[in-house]
Amino acid sequence: MTPGGRSDLPSFVTFKTGAELLVEQGIATSITPDGVRYIARQDNQEWPFGEGKPHPYEKVGNARVMATKPFLDYFRSHPPKGRGPDRAPRSTQ
Repeated sequence: MTPGGRSDLPSFVTFKTGAELLVEQGIATSITPDGVRYIARQDNQEWPFGEGKPHPYEKVGNARVMATKPFLDYFRSHPPKGRGPDRAPRSTQ
C-alpha cells in the first residue's frame, strides 16, 4: 500500500490527475494542474519527462500522460514549494 493509503495507482497520470494524486498521497497540500505544468516547463534538468529525458510523454487522445511511478518519485524527491493558496488580498501598491 502507498503512503496515501491507495494500492491501486493508475499506470499513467495527466497533469490534472497527477495534481490530484499528489494531494491524495500527501506529497503536496495543494497543487493545481497548472502548478504541475509550471514545474514541468521550468528549465529543470531533473524533470524526468520529455524528449531526451528518461521517460517520454505519451499521448492518450489529446492528453499528454506520464508514467505514474517516475512522476511520484520526482515529486517525493522534489516536493512542490509554492506559496500556497491565496489567504488574503494582495496590496494594490
